[in-house]
Formats: sequence, C-alpha cells, structure tokens
Amino acid sequence: MATFNGRNGRVTVNADTTEAIVLELSSWSLDITSEEIDTTAFGSGWGKSDVGMKSWSGSATGNYDPTDTTGQKILLDAFDAGSLLNDVRFYVSFSEEAGETVLFFEPDIVSDTNAGLRVTGVSTSLDKSGVATINFSFSGSGPLSRGSETIS
Repeated sequence: MATFNGRNGRVTVNADTTEAIVLELSSWSLDITSEEIDTTAFGSGWGKSDVGMKSWSGSATGNYDPTDTTGQKILLDAFDAGSLLNDVRFYVSFSEEAGETVLFFEPDIVSDTNAGLRVTGVSTSLDKSGVATINFSFSGSGPLSRGSETIS
C-alpha cells in the first residue's frame, strides 16, 4: 500500500508555463462528487439509482503572505475578476529528484479546453496567539484529471 507524506504536497499555478508554488499553504482538499438520480419505478420494493452530473470543489489554507505575487496573488486576482484558472495543480506528492514520479490533480483541459477552477471565496483570519491565515474556496468547472509525471 502506498502512503503519501503531507509535507510533499503543494499547490501550483501557471502549470503550463512558469509553474509557481502558491507559497505558505499548509493544506488543501478536493471534493469530487456525483449526483445520484433516483430511477425507482412505482411498485418497486427496492430503490434504484443512476449516476448524474459530476462536480468538484475544495479549499486551500495556509499562512497569509501578501508578498507572494506569483501564487497567492494569482488566486486573489482570479477571485476579484471572477476568472477561471485552468493551469492549477494540486500535488499529492512532489519531488525534484530525477526518476521520481509526482502525482497531482488538475483541470482536464485535454478533454475540455474550458475546464478550470473558479475561486469562490477568500477568508483571512488572525488570532492573538497565532499568525494570519488565508483560506481559498473554489469550485471546478468541467472535468478534473488525475495526473502523474516522472521527473527527468
């Protein structure tokens, strides 16, 4: 059984060009769901169902860093503009070592060129005994893919 150490995770933007880490993040989550459609007919003693539309959403949380102009600012700007980001990656495992395989989730722009992530909420908080944190909530538009690459 494979396990993945959380310290090797990350979120990046501009994955297709100059991939940049969204700095100071400490957790992310993706929720992939499928609607259930009730197909039960009258007189049936057991319920039946089928799969409906699939969707994905999630969040990313970490320390607030207003100096991160290539990561956190990209997400904040996307929220302000209401724009779709199609070059975001959520790494389950990341390495820069040759021969290592990295695993990630990303909008599936191969099967749908309009796939992407829309930042739907930003919350910032601070506690007297902690540091300022930021939380990005998002929803997916179009399909999500699971990817892997071997570092050369």
